[in-house]
Amino acid sequence: MSGCRSRERWTRPEVMPRPVAAEESRKELEARDLFLADVNQRLVETEARATKAEEKRDSLATMNANLVDDRTWMRNFGVLNIVNTILDAPENMDAVAEVVRRALEVGYKAGYTKCLTHVNAISLKKFTDKRCALRDADTEAAMKTAVEAYNGLIVPAYAQIQECLEVDDHVDRLRTLFEPKASGEGGSDDVE
Repeated sequence: MSGCRSRERWTRPEVMPRPVAAEESRKELEARDLFLADVNQRLVETEARATKAEEKRDSLATMNANLVDDRTWMRNFGVLNIVNTILDAPENMDAVAEVVRRALEVGYKAGYTKCLTHVNAISLKKFTDKRCALRDADTEAAMKTAVEAYNGLIVPAYAQIQECLEVDDHVDRLRTLFEPKASGEGGSDDVE
């Protein structure tokens, strides 16, 4: 048998189980699994932070848009409407009218007295203030009383404004109180 190999010459290499190599492979696989688990955990945490940051950004953008809208309303309408409400209040108008009337009286009496002083300085005949309508009136005390009444004035709109300013959504509350009414809302003055 020249072409055949004999069994004796050919020997099969013995495969010995290598528990050490299998153990090393298992440890390497476990280490890779731990590494992948750690990477996946970090990825989940990063995605959660990114989602949270995006939600926060959207919330801040909405809040900023609301603040810009509130500021624009306050600049264009709010302050003007609030001031006009206070100035046009009947209590305020009456108090201002009283102060103006008393100021005119004080000025009239002072002017009359000063005029008498100048006229009497150049005239031979001495004039008195008996023709002055306010001769016996204490115009200074009346003026002081009118100013004190004005300074102590309580306009109902003050309380409403104060209530609005004590809450977080004060601009929305001010809008409900002082928003100019659109023409044609419930009015009978509309001409068709």
